Amino acid sequence: MWIAYYSKGEFVSSPLQREPLFQVVVQGSLNIYCIRDDGTLHSISCGQDDYPIGEMELFSSAIGNVYAEAESDLICLALSIEENREVLLQNSSFLCLICESLTRKMQSLTTIAASPADLRQRVLTYMRYMCVDGEVRGLQQAAFRLNCSPRQLQRIFNQYEAEGNVVKIGKGDYRLTSYSQIPLL
Repeated sequence: MWIAYYSKGEFVSSPLQREPLFQVVVQGSLNIYCIRDDGTLHSISCGQDDYPIGEMELFSSAIGNVYAEAESDLICLALSIEENREVLLQNSSFLCLICESLTRKMQSLTTIAASPADLRQRVLTYMRYMCVDGEVRGLQQAAFRLNCSPRQLQRIFNQYEAEGNVVKIGKGDYRLTSYSQIPLL
């Protein structure tokens, strides 16, 4: 096991990676996304401290078009899957950790897939269920996760602010005014 350092924008994992690694984020944050057939990016997840990366590679060597990219400078604990696969697969505590992680990721994916098609509704769903205390911190990052442009998201926040549904708490930062008063359609 060793410590891996990544700079903002550097790939933590990608389909082009030669040696699959199992890693756990120690410090920093990352975005996980795929590139669709039409060339567009689709946000899958994001991770911060204690977030595991590489669980799928433990079971399959062909993961496809999923990328993990450092959103900020990042420090991870890393180990080679190839060199440690048998030992890892025989460790029941480790496998429980993997099952918990994959379950959380599946829940996140199904929540995104089941979210409303209307962007205004997706913004509310995202703020209510995916953001700590109903707060969006960073317009660019939220737009990426909502699969829209920052300009579209800013327009929606401006409308919600005029309606009194959100309050601006900083540059690119917004908070729901109340969890219970805004109905999700």
